[in-house]
Amino acid sequence: MNDLKRTIEALVSKGFKAVLAADAAKATAYVLSVIGEDETVGMGGSVTLFETGIADALLARGNTVFSSQVAERTGEDKEEAKRLGMGADVYLTSTNALTLEGDLINIDGVGNRVAAMIYGPPKIVCVAGKNKLTQNPHTAVARIKKIACPQNARRLGLSTPCATLDRCTDCDDAYRMCNVTVRLQRPTRGKEIHVVLIDGDFGY
Repeated sequence: MNDLKRTIEALVSKGFKAVLAADAAKATAYVLSVIGEDETVGMGGSVTLFETGIADALLARGNTVFSSQVAERTGEDKEEAKRLGMGADVYLTSTNALTLEGDLINIDGVGNRVAAMIYGPPKIVCVAGKNKLTQNPHTAVARIKKIACPQNARRLGLSTPCATLDRCTDCDDAYRMCNVTVRLQRPTRGKEIHVVLIDGDFGY
């Protein structure tokens, strides 16, 4: 059994609704099938959701999307978008890492994304490329701090040490990327969590 199928089986055994998508188009089709046209969508800051075309597909269909990235495009208030996203019908996000054991590992600077995944909207849809797969939580955190945090810091225009050194220094910077670390092992009570694993590399 390959790592993709092993991870899907592990996720399903833990209560996640997990599917394997052959490419971005199939991932987009699945996401559109589980999010209703009239549902509001909160969205975490995610390169994956734009690289796959999922975010733009929802906007084109007419869904109301609360996202700091969308707000930046339209000139709206980014912090207000984050707040409204917490109360949306669905929360759409990626994950920083996904273990072969079926755990979702995320590190946040602000915490709105992980808070929404744990105790926000009743339906969560998480999309990740196979480049996010790791052996276990320890290798997941190492991957995030080495790969995801530095690239996200640069994308956001931050001047944290990781943005320039390309490695974590466990800094005291006010804008540090690593304030909150969450290991989601099973859906929290009352949550419907879909995980879409794509057989391709997307995001950081």
